[in-house]
Order: sequence, then C-alpha cells, then structure tokens
Amino acid sequence: MLSSELEAAGFEVRAARDGPAGLEAIRNWEPALILLDVMMPKIDGISILPRFRALTQAPIFILSAKGETGDKVLGLERGADQYVAKPFEMPELIARIRSALRRPQLDEPEILTDGDLQMDRNQRTVRRGTRQVFLTTREFRLLETFMRKPRHVFSKDELIDRAWGTSSEVSQNCVETYISYLRAKLRSAGQREPLIVTIRGAGYALRA
Repeated sequence: MLSSELEAAGFEVRAARDGPAGLEAIRNWEPALILLDVMMPKIDGISILPRFRALTQAPIFILSAKGETGDKVLGLERGADQYVAKPFEMPELIARIRSALRRPQLDEPEILTDGDLQMDRNQRTVRRGTRQVFLTTREFRLLETFMRKPRHVFSKDELIDRAWGTSSEVSQNCVETYISYLRAKLRSAGQREPLIVTIRGAGYALRA
C-alpha cells in the first residue's frame, strides 16, 4: 500500500521484504531516501539500521507503531534522520520526504585522501606516498570502505556487506584473511606501522 501511494505521488520505489533484502537493495540501487519499518522479519529495523547507515548517507526515516520517546531517541542515535510514528497521514509523510530530498546532498568525492594514502575511485588506483599499491577488486572495496569513513570502526559483518555483498556467504575468517593481505600491501608501500588496526571486540578501523 505504501509503495502504491508513493508511486502515485511520482516516486520510483523499490520494496524489500526484510532487512537483508534491504541491504542488497541499497548496494544495487543506491536510493535517494529510505523508509525503514521497525517490525521486520529476520532482523528488526533498529538492529539493522547501523548496517544501512554504513552503506549510505541517504536520509533514513523510521516508520514504527512504537512512539515512545525512548524508542525515538534510540532510532535517531542509531543513525535515522526522522522517526515517523504510526498511524500517520500519507500527505504528511510525502511532504516530509520531499523536504528531505530538497536538501543539498554531498557529492561523493572521486579522490579519497587520508595522510599519505590516496585513492582515485575513477581510475581504480591507490598510492601511498609516491608508490602505487596494486590491489585486487576485493581489496580495493575494503580499502574504499575504510577511506570513506576514516576512524570509523567497522564490524566484520559491515565489511562483508560492503566488499562482498549482503547475499554472499563469506565467513568472518575470510574478512580476517583479506585484511591481512591489505595490511601487507600497504606496509610494503610505506611505513611499517599498520594503517588498518584491530579494535578488540569491535572490528577494524583506518588510523592516520
């Protein structure tokens, strides 16, 4: 029903049946805005919200019948832009969506830089200082994930979503292996200290 109403209002809509399907849709379609229900199969909206936010900077609206202040605060702290309590009027929701989409969005930079590390996303090249670092496609995607959000701590599940895709069956051990490959290549082109560090119990982060 919501999809039909939004399409009638002129929006192009993709619907996902659950959280993992939503992650795949974000990777493949790159939506301008996301409406996220809280009560979903497999994994609830609040729990999967940080993984959505790791994939996109698009505005995220939570739709929920739980309108208590604590629920709203939790959703906003997890990365949502707006919390819309059910029941709601469609004209109001559409007005909120149009308002969010009118706000200027930051363009994705083609050149990512952090310290002596530089990535050209168009040319698919990486340099550390004056030396070029030759990466496989998977290693490039991993490094791009870190360079988009320097100092952010990514869990292994988030890295799988970004570098392999949400429908893949990659194990967390595979992530560890590719992180070791990436570290070795970055070390060979620069200082001995690892740029990608392990945050015990949390994941990995890019450090200056």
